[in-house]
Amino acid sequence: MSLEPASRWHPLVRAALYLAVYVGIQIAAVLAISLPFFLLDDRWFQNSGFASSNEIFLLAIALSAPPTVAMTLLFVRVLDGRTPASLGVRWPAGGRRTALRQLVSVPLGTLAFVASWLVLLRALPSSLVAVRFGGMSPELASPRWWPFSPGLLLALLLLGFLLQGGLEEWAVRGYVYRALKDRWRPFAAALISAVLFALLHAANPEVSAVALLNIVLAGLVLAALVERSGSLWSAALAHGVWNFAVACLLSLPISGVRFFHLMDVSVGGDPRLTGGNFGPEASLVLTGLGLPLAGALWWQTLRADRLRREIRPSALEDGSKHESL
Repeated sequence: MSLEPASRWHPLVRAALYLAVYVGIQIAAVLAISLPFFLLDDRWFQNSGFASSNEIFLLAIALSAPPTVAMTLLFVRVLDGRTPASLGVRWPAGGRRTALRQLVSVPLGTLAFVASWLVLLRALPSSLVAVRFGGMSPELASPRWWPFSPGLLLALLLLGFLLQGGLEEWAVRGYVYRALKDRWRPFAAALISAVLFALLHAANPEVSAVALLNIVLAGLVLAALVERSGSLWSAALAHGVWNFAVACLLSLPISGVRFFHLMDVSVGGDPRLTGGNFGPEASLVLTGLGLPLAGALWWQTLRADRLRREIRPSALEDGSKHESL
């Protein structure tokens, strides 16, 4: 009696197993960076503040990238029976020119979305929300553990967040979303992958139900970008730039975590509106922006998919008629 091919494992089983290994690799990367310093009782590591800094997690992401990529390729080959191209690591539809346009338009659109959230907060009554712009951050001087200019640190943090966003897109929209599409239609697969994406953040500091809802909406938006272009490119850009803009250009938490930042912005008031210590992702104002954005993107995506499916049979019928002639 032959065993069932591994590629026929239920997509939820494959996705859950993949995410468990993915999280395990990230935990191992953090331990690989910090544990030797603690075991050696390194004074610089502890006294400089690097041991307690959140930037160490971006360094761990960079360290986890090679084993994560290798693990993903193994899953794709062995469990899914697919090629690495199915992950969406390619130029978007339209090729390099489209990719270059998106290199400008996607970051600008993401920054505009962040700005829209701030504008809406400022439009609310001061009794509910208070937004204060304090100019350049008083913490702009380099941390004790960073011997170079703060500008260089910001540039490296941008690269770190782009890598972090790209790696999460590789995992969630590249592997998980594509695996779920083996069983479900694109929107259902996107919704399930977005819920799994939110669960990855469930242990973050100050997480709330609104935060998880907004992360689900973000997952739907990012999946729509992947579905529309056939590539992870625009989703990875949007993901990385959002995290960098909130955490490093402003001075707000990103998913409950703070980083070295350029501007001094404080948002006070009702945490249900502001997001509180979790950051904008826990804000009901962001929910009001995210719902129509996700709805519009998926309406356009599903409409385009429906038109393609309607055109394809007609094209096949025309081809058969020409052959018969």
